[in-house]
Amino acid sequence: MKLMKSLLLMVMIWSSHVNAQSIDSANYFRVWQGFQRQELSQPEFFSSVADFMKLTVDLYKGRALNNYIVIIPPSVKPSYIPDELALVALSSKDSYDQIRATPEGQAYSAKHWDVFDKNTSKSAPMIDFTSANPSQLVNQTAYDMIGRPNNWATGYSTVFIGTKKSGMTAENFLSRLHAHVKLAKSVMVPKGLKGYIFIANENYEIAYLNWESKAAHDAAGATEGGKSVFDDAKEMMDVLMYQEAKSFVAGETISAGEGYSTLQR
Repeated sequence: MKLMKSLLLMVMIWSSHVNAQSIDSANYFRVWQGFQRQELSQPEFFSSVADFMKLTVDLYKGRALNNYIVIIPPSVKPSYIPDELALVALSSKDSYDQIRATPEGQAYSAKHWDVFDKNTSKSAPMIDFTSANPSQLVNQTAYDMIGRPNNWATGYSTVFIGTKKSGMTAENFLSRLHAHVKLAKSVMVPKGLKGYIFIANENYEIAYLNWESKAAHDAAGATEGGKSVFDDAKEMMDVLMYQEAKSFVAGETISAGEGYSTLQR
């Protein structure tokens, strides 16, 4: 914890020289899946993740960060579901690479392994679904379903975790998920869905969704088309969580079964 506090101080001093506002548009994403180090108790892990969330914002805010959305799954979950997931929405890959090349960025990168298991934790490769138009989904891959710049710090953001129904094969699940995300996009984008990024795994889907407003989200879900999307999801997945990504303020504690948005406005 002393090393974490020292790094937090170093980054805070460095970041005090940059603009305090978030970037207005995201064009590049890091989609993280983290498993906690076995040596950490759950309270220690949650405390470390909360510190890490502040550290991430301090490092990138004003230079590249549009928003940073974190998911802490429920305590009762399948072991294959990561212990922490995050969408880091950034202005560009160049800005991200430049920051990571600084001493502060390198220290931040190394700090991951004080919190997460290095053997199982990593970012998923990202594919623009719109331009690639894949005929099938690849296991452990993230997809941007809308494929255009979006301000993830505005509107209303929700997070979703769904696990494969018992008895389905991995191949069948990924095939059904491929059809499902196309259905969701076709129905929900005209009704106010601005951002839709998901991880395809042979056992689950993780999704980050950004809407024009809560009213647009609620209205979309109440339509016949919206109900068909949710019904389709329930045919192939058990819903582990689906909820708003609530605002996170540095210094607050975090809890299992919650989604957090660090720069929502």
